[in-house]
Amino acid sequence: MRYLVDTNAWIGFLEGERGFGRRAKEIMLHEPWECSVSLASVWEAAIKVGLGKLKLPYSLDLDLPRLFKQNGFNVITPDWRAVTAVQHLEPIHGDPFDRIQVIQARLRGLDILSRDPVFDRYGLRRVW
Repeated sequence: MRYLVDTNAWIGFLEGERGFGRRAKEIMLHEPWECSVSLASVWEAAIKVGLGKLKLPYSLDLDLPRLFKQNGFNVITPDWRAVTAVQHLEPIHGDPFDRIQVIQARLRGLDILSRDPVFDRYGLRRVW
């Protein structure tokens, strides 16, 4: 299987969060070559850090690329097809970062690692 790692998942994983999904953690530890993170997810985290809504013990610009590489996470970028496909996405949820991740997961045939049940409503297979 191949997975898209949601923002809450990669942050919780890198911080060793308690209560982290057992199956998601197992996948991220033992199948990291199959895990991708959307650049949109990093953008979401950067906005929250900039607004003071999220505090991280590492620098997004200096440390995060190394942390992703050490853990075998691929970074995928939203391409033209993905960003324009959002206009046709069901209006289930308004968060633009979740919406682009839904499209990326669909287009790439990825399951999603996330604690957020909103992805279930889009018909994605979510693992936590």
